[in-house]
Amino acid sequence: MKKIIVSIILVFVVVLIFQFVGCGPKKEVLSTPIDKTALDQPKDYVGSKRCAECHDKIYYNWKSTKHPYKITESNEKTVVGDFWSHNTLEIQDKRDGQNKVVAQMIAKNGKYYVQTYADKNTDKMQEFEIVYNIGGVWKQRYITKFPNGALQVLPVQYNIKTRQWVDYHGLKGHTPGDGKFWSDPTRTWQRNCAKCHTTGFKMNFKDGKYNSTWADNGAGCEACHGPGSHHVNVEDIKKLDTIVNPGKIYDDRRANMVCGQCHTRGKSTDKKFGYPNTYKVGDELTFHYDQVTPEKDKKRFWPDGSSTSHHQQFTDYQKSVMFSKGVKCWSCHDPHKPSTGNSSSLRLTGNLLCQSCHGVLAGTQHLSHNLHDHGNCQACHMPMTAKSATPGDIASHTFFAIPPTATVKLGGGDLKKQPNSCNLCHYHKKTPVEDLVKEYEKSHKEKATYGQYTSLATSYR
Repeated sequence: MKKIIVSIILVFVVVLIFQFVGCGPKKEVLSTPIDKTALDQPKDYVGSKRCAECHDKIYYNWKSTKHPYKITESNEKTVVGDFWSHNTLEIQDKRDGQNKVVAQMIAKNGKYYVQTYADKNTDKMQEFEIVYNIGGVWKQRYITKFPNGALQVLPVQYNIKTRQWVDYHGLKGHTPGDGKFWSDPTRTWQRNCAKCHTTGFKMNFKDGKYNSTWADNGAGCEACHGPGSHHVNVEDIKKLDTIVNPGKIYDDRRANMVCGQCHTRGKSTDKKFGYPNTYKVGDELTFHYDQVTPEKDKKRFWPDGSSTSHHQQFTDYQKSVMFSKGVKCWSCHDPHKPSTGNSSSLRLTGNLLCQSCHGVLAGTQHLSHNLHDHGNCQACHMPMTAKSATPGDIASHTFFAIPPTATVKLGGGDLKKQPNSCNLCHYHKKTPVEDLVKEYEKSHKEKATYGQYTSLATSYR
């Protein structure tokens, strides 16, 4: 008995020794030492790799999303355009009506080039080296660097779905296509795109030269959480006071504006930039940015008020009932990791996502829901009506189902002028819209009437 007691005591002592000496928790050692003098300076960007020293799981999950790749350095692992076989862009010259090659894409010695016209006043082509790619999921555009440091978006775009090169603003007939010619100084990437394609962007423009820098390619940690120089250099107990958690912003509108700073279109309030250059995470976006509206730019919207163009998801979402109720973008999307079975980092797939809030029997009081129990919520309420590279590759985010009557009343029966949810379904793709209107009105006690576009929402009753 004594031996047993002694053995138990010995085991207990050994456990204590390992707990407090051998196997006790070790103090975390960061690869970058803390610099307390940084706390005396304004907050600055440190880069996502610094965040990874403490948040490694979140960091490596985020690396598998699309956000880090809004721009990438051009190399064989990042370029998706066809620079070898179908590598020319041919369009019609408006001056003589003849088709002509206006750009040729070239790969050589591990680098990539676009041979095209430098400006609208020359008939001589020039070769431009690509230094960065923009995107690579729906389409890919390319950036070259001018001698003064200006980063210009080259006038060619590769559409990935169709595997085609298309004109990107500026080569139609070797004359300006839409606005200024691509090489015009007012069209620099730094002034029109940079803040939403990078994190911690600093233009550094002086005496006609650019020396631009940024902390991360793409939307890094600090794009949504704010600059982290204080956060990484302060004691643990104070860390929460030095960084922004969008999920804890009390104002639902301002919380969603963290995503809205990039997922919208417009001009800075000083009219100098294509992005909200002075916006900081947690700000009121409307103080820094004038968003596009149907009154300002009709081509960006369908007659029902929903968007025709990409990066207008927030513009659409502000018209939705969900936005007015305080639902956050990240209620549906997970910004920190990709999801299995979808390309938009949705937290759940299919109807499961909608039913997680609306319930299995959502909408059964309306006959249209009963008729479509074989379909899915998104097909009607998030129809693919916007365009990034090819028509219908971006979903509407107003969450209003667009009935076929909208095409008749708002688009004169022309689907190209006003699409609807029904005709976008593969089952009804070729069904005459008039026939769908009859079925729609038959299945509803009252015929649809149409609310005019307002800043809040478009309604069909």
